[in-house]
Amino acid sequence: MTARRNEPNERLGEFARRVVRRSFRHFSKEEKAVLRDTDPEPLHQMRVGMRRLRAACETFGFAVRWPEGAGDRVIGRISRRLGRVRDLDVLLAKLSDLEGLDEGVLPALRERRKEAFAGLRRTLRGRRYRALCAGLREWIGRPEYRSAGALPMRPALPDLLLPLGCRLFLHAGWDAATGEILHDLRKRVKAIRYQAEFFAGSYGEELAAWIAELKTIQDALGGLQDRVVLREAVGHVGPALAATLAAEEEAFTVWWAPVRARYRDPAFRERVREMLARPR
Repeated sequence: MTARRNEPNERLGEFARRVVRRSFRHFSKEEKAVLRDTDPEPLHQMRVGMRRLRAACETFGFAVRWPEGAGDRVIGRISRRLGRVRDLDVLLAKLSDLEGLDEGVLPALRERRKEAFAGLRRTLRGRRYRALCAGLREWIGRPEYRSAGALPMRPALPDLLLPLGCRLFLHAGWDAATGEILHDLRKRVKAIRYQAEFFAGSYGEELAAWIAELKTIQDALGGLQDRVVLREAVGHVGPALAATLAAEEEAFTVWWAPVRARYRDPAFRERVREMLARPR
């Protein structure tokens, strides 16, 4: 989502409406292509749009009144349906180029993908999804704001962004190396990245560079989780796959050490906080 510089006198509610409108367009325009199921990219884009909508709901819930049927639980349920199919698409793409897999692995994964997509199709044709889309269209046309929606946007930016940085820095993933905690850290990085992107137009290149760094961290931690899912799906790991996974895990370990040290460095954390406190 390309950042646009915020209007000098823009209010929080108006800005939230703009973010929601763009997120809604992002995912809703992919619906027909997703249901055709001839290309994995529309599904990926729909999932990203839904994630951004969920981040918007979390970020601006204090300033707007969301329509009935557009709560976090509904959006989360749809996002998980999209995620199940997308994860299997990624796994199948990775495994299709490897040799030495057990004969039944790919057919079994394709069957799981078929079942997951059937569930997604039911969701996208179901009452909750239709209610979500109808509610968002109506809200975008006639938004309802809380009192905080009238606050000027620019003075509120540090209050919105500084807590995001603090939540990230305090995450246990910077101090522990277990897979479960790192998976949770990835989700935290992803959510904060989306939220920071909303406000990038009010900051300079320094925030844009940090957002790009968060994307790199998110992707690397995502690869770590992909390997966990792959091992669980494949079961017996043959020599070719074992060698590939070992090389990827070694590369991650080498890459992760300085990143982890950087995010534990008090001086780095202070620079980020100073940046977030000074919009343009």
